[in-house]
Amino acid sequence: MKASKVVALLLALIMVFTLAACGGEKKAETADNAAETTGGDTAANGTSYTIGINTWGSGVPVLDMFGDAKQYTLETLGHKVNRMSDDFSADKELQNVQNMCAAGVDGIVFQAAAVSTVPQVGKECANAKIPFAFDVFVGEEPDLQALNSNEYYCGAIDLDMVSDGAAVAQMAFDNGCRKACMIGGNIGDNNMDQRSQGFTEKFTELGGQVLFEARCTDNSECPSKATDMLSGNKDADCVYCFVGDYIEGTLTAIDNLGLENVQVYVSCVDEATAKYIQAGTVKGGNDGISLASYISSTLVLNALAGHKIIDADGNAPRLSTHPFQVTPENVDNYIKVFFSDEAHPFTKGMLEDLLFTSNPDVSYDDYVKLVNEINLDYMLEANGLK
Repeated sequence: MKASKVVALLLALIMVFTLAACGGEKKAETADNAAETTGGDTAANGTSYTIGINTWGSGVPVLDMFGDAKQYTLETLGHKVNRMSDDFSADKELQNVQNMCAAGVDGIVFQAAAVSTVPQVGKECANAKIPFAFDVFVGEEPDLQALNSNEYYCGAIDLDMVSDGAAVAQMAFDNGCRKACMIGGNIGDNNMDQRSQGFTEKFTELGGQVLFEARCTDNSECPSKATDMLSGNKDADCVYCFVGDYIEGTLTAIDNLGLENVQVYVSCVDEATAKYIQAGTVKGGNDGISLASYISSTLVLNALAGHKIIDADGNAPRLSTHPFQVTPENVDNYIKVFFSDEAHPFTKGMLEDLLFTSNPDVSYDDYVKLVNEINLDYMLEANGLK
């Protein structure tokens, strides 16, 4: 063998062992309900991490959207994803964080939809020395505050859901509605309770009246509960659905009862609901809840890079995005950004601006500025569509 070939072989072997020693190709094992995927691009600092993520369940469009947002973020930045479904079970939610830790993921971006799981998630991650953050479903504030003493806690980000409900109330009132009914998921679910609070307080303050509120175990109960609600309140001029899952059943009830003048409003717009807004069947609504799922992963990635984001008090960030309106006037652009290949809510450049590896000056203030400013127009501009 020629000397040049021997040297080349030795260099190749050195490179292989160097990568192995640095953990550059660490691969997590997957549980029976997990899917591991590999990002197409190389991470900015050349290190590809495996990040565990979960969703409360699969097959529900809005829940899948949260998982897809995290997966897009991580893969766009060159990392791997170990994705698990909680199958709508608190026990499975805890099992999933344990499985992620056992699999040796480098970081975890978790949704605590079961609410009470937050303290245990913190303990599991601390014991495994794995940085973690929460998004969308972040549990109760006292539990999050208690995590400030956990060095592996990287923060929590959700949507300001009281403001979300209030903004829909303002929209409905401005469109002439004065008597409202509401429908959504379980009592005790923060996403539902806080929207109910925001809508009720604002609509009443404006001079409107909330006639009835129906709550469902899941959206399969919506057609019957919406029918019962509207049968007993036929003077209602609008219905507020707390999430897009409850649109279909509500529209069915309205149609069956022949209530032609009832306007429908919604929070947490999904693709199917956006098309109802396009058609004029749904008057309008709010979105912005999935933005947290794009931002949260960068908190964990910064901690892994040795640059944990902290606020002025030295604590991990507690952030909330703000809702933006989806109306017949902007719904085409909304669909273009959120549900087409033409654009993304977060471009690669927007994500890299939040990373220490590509922006060494990134700080807590940058995150605060982003969550306060980002809306549909911001995203259109970032994608070169405005």
